[in-house]
Amino acid sequence: MTSTRNPLKRFTEELVDFASGERRGIRNPFVMVPVEPSVEHRVTERLVQWADPETPDTLTNWAGIENQAGNELTVECVRLDHLMPETRVFETTLDLGPLERTTTNAVTETLETSLADELIGKLVEGQLKGENAQQHILLMVNLGSLYPFTRASELLDEMDRRNVNTTIGIPFPGSIRGGKLSFFNEDARHYYPAHRIDEKITEVYLDD
Repeated sequence: MTSTRNPLKRFTEELVDFASGERRGIRNPFVMVPVEPSVEHRVTERLVQWADPETPDTLTNWAGIENQAGNELTVECVRLDHLMPETRVFETTLDLGPLERTTTNAVTETLETSLADELIGKLVEGQLKGENAQQHILLMVNLGSLYPFTRASELLDEMDRRNVNTTIGIPFPGSIRGGKLSFFNEDARHYYPAHRIDEKITEVYLDD
């Protein structure tokens, strides 16, 4: 496909290329793009629109495209902030007791211990049931709502461990520094199997 400087368009373009088999990676395809935190939810709404085949959009077309085996591509958008309250670990934090008797550290440590594992478990049991194939594009959005309890690299590690074959797309609030992911501009971390788009999605690209 024709490349573009718009990182949001490049993000959807590369997801379609991986899902259709036009492009291949060393491992299952994960595509990540940095997003200016202030526009993360606007990016989510744009991607929700893109995932709906009945909604015209100016991003990369995927409706009716087939992979090499003749299977049509599908796209699904999962809001992580909506999925989080369904996890057992989230319920556990509610059981820690009244707010005046619960420390912030106790809540943070409880969520950091198991949140990534349980979120991906929910995805595998729910959204990915019967759809764990490369032609299915899964967009994991609103990652910033989980900060600081889990990060993109932890979610991708869990997917790798559970042999998820779906084409995964994650817009993450932050930037890429020296080839590493910097979540909310904290210390950069490396996640080597992911394909990274270096340019950040900012407001100027949302109306392009």
